[in-house]
Amino acid sequence: MCGEVMVLNLDCSTGFRPKLLLSLSGFGLFSLLLCSYTIGSSYLSVSGHGDWGIPGQELVVWLCLFGMVIMAISLLGLIPSKIRCASMAVFIGSGMMVTLSVISLKSADTIRMQGFERLTHEAAPLVEAINDYNKKFGHPPENLEELHVNYPQGYTVKGDELPDFEYLPGDLAKDRYHGNPWVLMLETPTGPLRWDQFLYYPLQNYPSLSRGGWVEKIEAYS
Repeated sequence: MCGEVMVLNLDCSTGFRPKLLLSLSGFGLFSLLLCSYTIGSSYLSVSGHGDWGIPGQELVVWLCLFGMVIMAISLLGLIPSKIRCASMAVFIGSGMMVTLSVISLKSADTIRMQGFERLTHEAAPLVEAINDYNKKFGHPPENLEELHVNYPQGYTVKGDELPDFEYLPGDLAKDRYHGNPWVLMLETPTGPLRWDQFLYYPLQNYPSLSRGGWVEKIEAYS
């Protein structure tokens, strides 16, 4: 009982080490759970065994910002001597959470980019079939069901099938997507406020900005 009182007491006279251990264990456990969720959800979303729009990264971004707010508040707590030790412990613990959040976000981005690069190769026969149809009939197909896709020998897709691309042909594509005769689109948001899309433009005239922010080109896609 005395030990618990000493840990929760904000007075520096009770010691800094117990407060630091409590802060590190609390923030550390929360950070590890958060990192596991972020990296795990990112892997599932690009592995063919999950949804490409799992909201993992945006959640971590908000919690990372929350950790920064805690750090800023704990800095103010360094001024009064009575809670200086507790404030320093909270500052270190929340700083560790922010650091691990940034690491998990970078790891999740790397996993997603590798998934997108893989998807460009897996979708290549579909793109080739649309181009062949366009050359043969002088216009893109009305829908993907009209296509005969020739898959090369040894062709495989992670998760056994391609994700459900949205196919936009004709005037709809020309009006919305910079004059392209057709567009392949896959919604890949990582949260309610991140409207990421995976797009293929046959004209390859990708803009530098879109409604979701910066456009990043991945081989022939963006």
